[in-house]
Amino acid sequence: MTALLLIGATLVLAVSAKKLPDSFPQCKRSDPNFDKCVINAVEVVRPQLIKGIPKIRVPAADPFVIPELNINRDQPNLKIKANLKNIVAKGGSAFKIQRLKTDLNKLTLEAQVVLPKIQVTCDYDVDGRLLVVPLKGVGIFKGNFTNIIVDIKGVGEMVKSKKGTEYVQIKTIKLKLKMGAESVKFKNTDNNANNDLIATTAANFVNQNRDQVFEIVTPIAEETAEAIAKQIGNPIFRAIPFSEIVLD
Repeated sequence: MTALLLIGATLVLAVSAKKLPDSFPQCKRSDPNFDKCVINAVEVVRPQLIKGIPKIRVPAADPFVIPELNINRDQPNLKIKANLKNIVAKGGSAFKIQRLKTDLNKLTLEAQVVLPKIQVTCDYDVDGRLLVVPLKGVGIFKGNFTNIIVDIKGVGEMVKSKKGTEYVQIKTIKLKLKMGAESVKFKNTDNNANNDLIATTAANFVNQNRDQVFEIVTPIAEETAEAIAKQIGNPIFRAIPFSEIVLD
């Protein structure tokens, strides 16, 4: 879910590149209000995010699709082995950049992004345990999440192609996630009555113990999103030479 925030975070720098369509605004390094310029530029770009921008390898933001994701954790409060497929998140194009601070010399970025509402669906095959609640079965997950706040800290590094062209790549990216509210449903589809009961019990437990569950799963969600963020972001930056991202 939070991985789609990378689209906005990556565009924070890429939006000024010459390879973007001519109609897109460009921000100059010399602008004393560079960060504000980028935030305003992203607002102009927003309509294009829905379908994506193939020219610079930006995937569609709404819906944002992840074909498959595997999760394997063995922790005191959460033991889970899950295969998630056809992950679809809707509502990502409504993200808002609340705060932005860039340092083009150090290649660092700090931002806070808010997602008012996200709807997530996926097919799951799971086996595990959340606290004392079993997690088992094959089915369909549906979740509604509101007022998602994500603090982003990113550090880039310069790499050179064989021809000597410099590109920036994401070296590290850290996400801190806060959730306003959530509601989840698990619909078991494996025709196992016992797993039907497990799915209902798990959903009720999550919905009734939101804060406790969120504290347990948030580190895993952040770690997963960070990995996906690099997978998405680096090809975008690889499509644009650094000299075209940062205009003098």
